[in-house]
Amino acid sequence: MYRSLSLALLVTALAGCQARTAPDVDAQARKAFIHDVQHAIIGSIATAFTSKQVGVARLQLILDRHSVPVGCKTLRSQAKDNQNLPGDVQRTNEKALAKLVEAQCWKTIYPVVPNAMYGEKDTLELIAPLIVQLPLGNGLAQANARRAFFWEHLLRDQPVTSVGRASVFYQANAQGKLEACLVQLHPHPLRPDDFRLDGDLQSRLNSRCLALDLSRMPGFAPDMHGVAKGSSELDYAPWRVGRP
Repeated sequence: MYRSLSLALLVTALAGCQARTAPDVDAQARKAFIHDVQHAIIGSIATAFTSKQVGVARLQLILDRHSVPVGCKTLRSQAKDNQNLPGDVQRTNEKALAKLVEAQCWKTIYPVVPNAMYGEKDTLELIAPLIVQLPLGNGLAQANARRAFFWEHLLRDQPVTSVGRASVFYQANAQGKLEACLVQLHPHPLRPDDFRLDGDLQSRLNSRCLALDLSRMPGFAPDMHGVAKGSSELDYAPWRVGRP
């Protein structure tokens, strides 16, 4: 059995939200939690798309007692949800959008759920109508493609025991050979208490980065001096391991 609450949000802006939780839940704590969940989902979707995505999706999210996603499913959108997207807006493929939203739901790092919201239940269910209008900027899709490249080649298959964020700083020559690469691990802003500095993981990531062929990275483009440098940020958590 689930204790559920509903929230409505936009990927590009927030809409009003309603919550049905235990009466003893502090209103301010509930509001702060919903706000953080909204931004977590928004950020996750916005950092994953690599092509235009416009449409409406309805996401069912279930979090366990450790605030880990144990259920992610896109549901059929309702008529009232579709009214929030102007009729003259050209929508992209509905199935592709639903697939993106569902995939990111499993990979999102969520805020810690206040215990009172669970009541006597072991899980918390949220129903989130999403209005997605991406891209948000000209270079964002390419930055996301680079992020996906680093995730695939650095972190995807690495066992992690905490929640955090990896910052990758790189410099390569015109052929894509790494001349320098530095990976730094930081607490995730939504889960700072779940971060553990893992020196072995950091060392492995630095070694793997130096062995990459950046000529295969989307958007690889050396400057007039034959140097390609930049940075990327990757969120990591135990439940993200192995996911593309």
